[in-house]
Amino acid sequence: MTVHTSSIREKNDTKPPGRVERRKAKTRASLIEAARRLFASKNIESTSVAEIAEEADIAVGSFYNYFETKDELLAALLESTLVEQLARIRARQSQTDDPAEKVAIGHRHLVDLATREPDLAWLIVRFEVPQRIASLGLAEAARADMMEGIATGRFDVRNPELSLRASGGALLGVIHTILLGELPGDSGGDLAAGVLMGLGMKPAEAREVAARPLPPESLEAE
Repeated sequence: MTVHTSSIREKNDTKPPGRVERRKAKTRASLIEAARRLFASKNIESTSVAEIAEEADIAVGSFYNYFETKDELLAALLESTLVEQLARIRARQSQTDDPAEKVAIGHRHLVDLATREPDLAWLIVRFEVPQRIASLGLAEAARADMMEGIATGRFDVRNPELSLRASGGALLGVIHTILLGELPGDSGGDLAAGVLMGLGMKPAEAREVAARPLPPESLEAE
């Protein structure tokens, strides 16, 4: 299955929506949320449009007023999921100037989803997110953090693209293994330390950075 998604971008249209537009947006959001629940609990391929429509409490025919195909709905769901997670990660990262800590925060945040939001974590695993994130901002954000660390001398990396892909694959594997109950839920710090060591940091320093308290997702939460 091929899912095409648009790049993360800011919405420039500030005109407030009318009543009809608000109703359509609400129904579209209901379909996306219904798909999120179903895809997290069962195989994506075996989930039918009829099941999604029933879960969203709308007529099957109405589904096609919002999405032409299930693949189009998958793309919308994937985009909304990753946009939200990137915003949450960036809110946490904004509270430090250390690029190494930023990398650790990103990995720990996503690993924590396996215990805090397991349905969402299963969704990410089943979407094989590391194979799809290039167009959705997470890869660009991770690459920017890594390049900042290289530029400041924090990291020593011979092949940045290889390092980026390797850390993404390890992230997915750890999330999946936690969901299967084969690793403890607090493995995010160990993964982050391993990633930082892979980026050239000394083990003791990498472990210290990875063990720092995880910043809140907003300043108001402090």
